Amino acid sequence: MPDVRTAEIVIVGGGVIGTSTAFNLANLGAKNVVLLERQDVCSGGTAKSCAICRTHYSIADNRLHAVESLKIFENFNAVVGGSAEAGFRRTGYIILGPEAHRAPMLEVFKAQNALGIDTAVLTKDEAHRIHPLLQFDDVDVIGYDTRAGYADPHLTTTSYVNRARELGVAVHTSTPVTGLEIKGNLKRVTTPAGVIETPTLVLIAGPWTNTLAQMIGVTFPYEVSRHKVITLKIDSPYDEHWPTVKDLTTPDKIYFRPETGGVVLVGTGDHGDPIEDADSLRDDQVDLAHVERIGALIAHRMPAFANLKYTAGWTGPYDITPDWNPIIGAVPGYEGVFVGVGFSGHGFKMAPTVGEALAQTILGRPVRVSIDGYRPERFAAGQLLHGAYGIGSIS
Repeated sequence: MPDVRTAEIVIVGGGVIGTSTAFNLANLGAKNVVLLERQDVCSGGTAKSCAICRTHYSIADNRLHAVESLKIFENFNAVVGGSAEAGFRRTGYIILGPEAHRAPMLEVFKAQNALGIDTAVLTKDEAHRIHPLLQFDDVDVIGYDTRAGYADPHLTTTSYVNRARELGVAVHTSTPVTGLEIKGNLKRVTTPAGVIETPTLVLIAGPWTNTLAQMIGVTFPYEVSRHKVITLKIDSPYDEHWPTVKDLTTPDKIYFRPETGGVVLVGTGDHGDPIEDADSLRDDQVDLAHVERIGALIAHRMPAFANLKYTAGWTGPYDITPDWNPIIGAVPGYEGVFVGVGFSGHGFKMAPTVGEALAQTILGRPVRVSIDGYRPERFAAGQLLHGAYGIGSIS
């Protein structure tokens, strides 16, 4: 007979969303909470995150979560407590758009301002003073948000998990879930260490969520794709105070920000390459063709990078839903089962308030920042979330 224990709530997934949820549950007074992670905390998609904290979203739900989460990143220790740190660095955020995007960009700027985010339209001369390497010959509209920046994904996640532990959450790493069953009101979670019976199961395992959910007969609508990140350098150090840049004029919707070591970190906001197994990315390398193509886009936007050097690269998984927005909340038809998946590149910057809202939902408390728009049943109901820029991680 396997060893059987009980828990009030079991969370599966030790990334930033799972650990944020665990912390928020414990902070709200939940007892006997267990978090299971098959490897180490922050070893999946979170570990590969560029951790940009920006609030420019055309979809109101995303914008509100990003704004309220940014406030937490700015005051992380005061909110989370203990010795928690997120490593947040405020750089500002420049967004570059073509004429076709002028109207929606101006609408987003107005909406950001209404939420307390200082975003303004810049002239090319003004933008050049903020980031002197940029050229704007093919840019029609420029926005600048002074409060955005980026954080440290590992520091953020481990801070959440350490505080969760201090508040009584039992965290088990190197503990894969090998089986899930529903027995009446109880969910039986099988691991190599034994079985945990719980009335409340929370699946937040990123691209691996469907592998677990299918054990109880659920499949969530998302696909997994490979996203590539590279770092580039030139002879002079890339200034750590220069803003993060999002370039909507490029087909890949590239973004770039300063990174430790005087290099620039570059990622894309496109769909990426579909893959069957997120584990295949563990030792995946960035191909030279990608480096050359993205390098050419960077050199166009910043002519000083004409003779750039490639310094590093890695790949990470996106779990992308049909509308590029997450699935969060109670799973219809499965009492006591909750999910957070399909973050489509938005997850890190929204993690503080998504974890809070999930915890409040699970405990039946009033939800401060609504997650109703992300409910799992929206796809069957034809209520997808559509952004002004079309499909993509800027929606």
